[in-house]
Amino acid sequence: MTSSFNTSSGHQATYYVSPSGNVMVNVESASTFKFRAVYVGASRMQFMWVSSGKSSHWQFTPTLENPTPAQTSQDPQSQNLSVDLGNRLFPAVGIIRPNVTGEILVPAIHFDIPYAVDLWVFLFRSVWFPMKITFDKSPLNISHDSAQASAELQFGLSGFGGEEDTLKAFVSTSGEGFKKVSLNLKRKIGTVTLDQKLGEIASGTETFNWKPTLTRFETILIANSNMYQNQFVDFLRSLGAQTKNGFFSGSYLQNTFFLGDAPAVKYTLALDGEKGFLSHSRDETAMHLSS
Repeated sequence: MTSSFNTSSGHQATYYVSPSGNVMVNVESASTFKFRAVYVGASRMQFMWVSSGKSSHWQFTPTLENPTPAQTSQDPQSQNLSVDLGNRLFPAVGIIRPNVTGEILVPAIHFDIPYAVDLWVFLFRSVWFPMKITFDKSPLNISHDSAQASAELQFGLSGFGGEEDTLKAFVSTSGEGFKKVSLNLKRKIGTVTLDQKLGEIASGTETFNWKPTLTRFETILIANSNMYQNQFVDFLRSLGAQTKNGFFSGSYLQNTFFLGDAPAVKYTLALDGEKGFLSHSRDETAMHLSS
């Protein structure tokens, strides 16, 4: 059983995973549940600042991708409602910038409530299974004038909780033409990206290593569709985000908060050669994490 982080007063939730992988979510309400419909699926939580005249306001927009009507059952003696999520549980992923904008992809339940703001139940869980690293092609090759550079990509497989899966990139460059050569990783969740330089060289050969960022969390976020910025920042703090207060209003993050690497993140590995001012050569490949 997993307890919930509640930003909607009067609700609590827990969930249970059966040996076959089926997920049952139990939602408790302090008052009578009055919903028009209940849907389950993968939710895209988007956070942004929206301009309105001379001011701007923070906005939370949750949506379900391919929403499915849920099977529910209610205890007639209480306000407990059981929702069958099926086998839709997957590791939550997300990138949130210091100004509290970004996206999160997470399993969710959407309660469509008439004449009121809707209720959402989001199941946040980090990776709980071994992952392997693969990529679409290797090596990566670039050239400029007499310069040649390449990155030979390899990976190792190991289990979660022990040694993590590791990417090894053997990067080499020779000849004249590049000021420097770098290997870069781009993570993408929806429209939000996070760049990481794995290493760079001016000449010769070097080995760059990368392993997934693995975190541990398991909680449920219960929120209305009009969740406030400070409520969301409080939730991120419970996951380990470092926060600070703004000068005028609201709470913010000290740094970009990344929930952790998982299969739902889209990855691009790129070998870049700097030729001159704002000029470079590039070869890239998609990288994948999978169970």
